[in-house]
Amino acid sequence: MNDENQSTLPAEKSPAPLADHTKPDRPGRQTYPFGTSSPKGRAPSLNPHESSHAETLSMLKKQYQLAKRQKRWLKITGLIGVFVLLLGGVGTWLAEENKAFKMAILRVVSPVVSIHLDPEMVSIPAGTFQQGDSREEDTLSEHPLRKVHIKKFAMGRFEVTFEEYDRFAMATGRAFPGDEGWGREKRPVINVSWEDARDYAKWLSEGTGRRYRLPTESEWEYAAKNRAKDEIWAGTSEQEQLEPYAWFNTNSTGRTQPVGTRQANGLGLQDMSGNVWEWVQDCWHDDYHRAPTNGLAWLEANNGRCGTRVRRGGGWTNDPISLRSSFRNGYNADSRSIQIGFRLAQDID
Repeated sequence: MNDENQSTLPAEKSPAPLADHTKPDRPGRQTYPFGTSSPKGRAPSLNPHESSHAETLSMLKKQYQLAKRQKRWLKITGLIGVFVLLLGGVGTWLAEENKAFKMAILRVVSPVVSIHLDPEMVSIPAGTFQQGDSREEDTLSEHPLRKVHIKKFAMGRFEVTFEEYDRFAMATGRAFPGDEGWGREKRPVINVSWEDARDYAKWLSEGTGRRYRLPTESEWEYAAKNRAKDEIWAGTSEQEQLEPYAWFNTNSTGRTQPVGTRQANGLGLQDMSGNVWEWVQDCWHDDYHRAPTNGLAWLEANNGRCGTRVRRGGGWTNDPISLRSSFRNGYNADSRSIQIGFRLAQDID
C-alpha cells in the first residue's frame, strides 16, 4: 500500500496536567489533598488578622454566656426571696393551724387516755424554820412567831401554766379560763378559783398515780424562805436586788409574764415572789395563835374560815412589801382573779 492511499489521522493530544493541590491557593494559607490532614494532626495556623478576630469572637461569646448566667441567677434569687416570704406567712398560719389541730386531737383522745403534762418538781428537804414576820413589819396576821417542822416533800418549780391547765379543762369539760389577751402557753394560769386548783391537783393525781396537792401555808413559806435562811423575798433579803427574782408592779408591764423567766431562789424554785398570787391549802385565820407546828394545813380548827383560803407570794400588780415570804392574805375560795394562780406540792414517802 502506497503512501497516497493511507488516511491521515489527527495527532494524539497529550492529557492536561493535573492541578497541584500541594501549592497554596492564596498567600499565607496551606491546603492539603482531600482526605488528608495537616502534618502531625495540627490544625492549620491562622494569620495574625484571623487570630485576632477569633479571639474577639471568643471573648464576646464568653461575656454573653456570663451575662446570661447572671440574669438567670437573678431570676432564681428573686424567686427564692418571694418563696421565703410566702413560706414565712404560711409558716405562721400553719403554726396557728397546728395548735388548733393539736387541741382537736387531744380532745378526741382525752376520754380514753390521760393528756396531762408532768409538772417539774423540786425535792424540798425536811427541816425546821421560824414562821412569820421576824422583822416587825407591823402585820399582825404574821404573828406570833413560832418554830415549825416540815417533813420532806416536793414543790413545783414553776406556777401551773395555761398549757398544763387547759388540758385539764378539756378533759373535764370545764370552761377555759380567760387570759386577758396576754397569751397562754407558758404564762401562769389565772382566773382560777381555789376549788379549780384543788380539782386540778386531784385530776393530775388520778392520771399519774402520784399524790399531787396544793402546798400548805407552812410548806410554802419554808420553801420561799429557802428553809431556815429566813430570806425576806424568795431569793434575796435586799429589796434593791429583788427585780431579778420577781415580776411586780415596777417591772411587769401590767400583766403576767411567762414562768421561769426570773432567777430561782436557793432551792431552785421560780416566781415564788411575784407574777401571780398562789393558792395554798389553808383556811383563813387572822393570826397564828394556836396554829399547828407540824407543817400540816390549818383548816376548820380554831375558827378557821374555809370559805376564804390563804394566798401567798404577791403578784404582778403589787409592791415589794406584799411579795415578802411571810406575807399572807385571804381570798374567797370560789372567786377567780387575774392576779391569782397556783403551784403544786407532792407527797414524798
